[in-house]
Amino acid sequence: MSDRPDQSNTIPLTPVGSPEGIPRRTALQTLLGGVGAGFALPAIVEAQHPVHQHLASPSVLEQAQRKAAVTAYTPEFLDAHQLKTLEVLAEAMVPGSTSARVAPFLDQLLAVESADNQRAFLGSLGAFDMAAVNRYGKAWAAIGGSEQDGLLREASTADPKSAMRGHFQNVKDWVAGAYYSSEAGMRELGWTGNMFFSELPGCTHPGGHGA
Repeated sequence: MSDRPDQSNTIPLTPVGSPEGIPRRTALQTLLGGVGAGFALPAIVEAQHPVHQHLASPSVLEQAQRKAAVTAYTPEFLDAHQLKTLEVLAEAMVPGSTSARVAPFLDQLLAVESADNQRAFLGSLGAFDMAAVNRYGKAWAAIGGSEQDGLLREASTADPKSAMRGHFQNVKDWVAGAYYSSEAGMRELGWTGNMFFSELPGCTHPGGHGA
């Protein structure tokens, strides 16, 4: 089989100047070691969330990062619409996710996930698309930033037992795990190359979509 991607399935995503950056294995070893140990990722992502298993597997992370780095990315699990929805949703949740290649990186992780976790993610992603269609008659990627902010605010403040709150938390944990294990995310956590600051951010979006 040729390694050349099928251009009919290639999804244009925002290009980045240095897609490789620091390998996630190196980033995570720094993040979880020394002064960063015990307070960084666990404070941002639910400890039982499936993304934690991926973050503990250096070989999976390196392969996912390498495949996700290409500018014209060919998805392996999501379809074109789902990938674009994730890209826009991730950026709304954690600004900087687009340049950090969060959407293609997560597509790579989801491609090797269990069927149950794959279905759960697709259900959560679809819930945001449906919320946008029900409210504005357009898919999530087609509505404006203020409209996205409003829907995210509603989801993040909904009853903790509600389905939409669960969908919000599920996607947010995937996105946060991917972003804060990247070089950009680590620097936002306070990493300067050899040290961390003592405080961590919550949700960085002005709308405050924390949970």
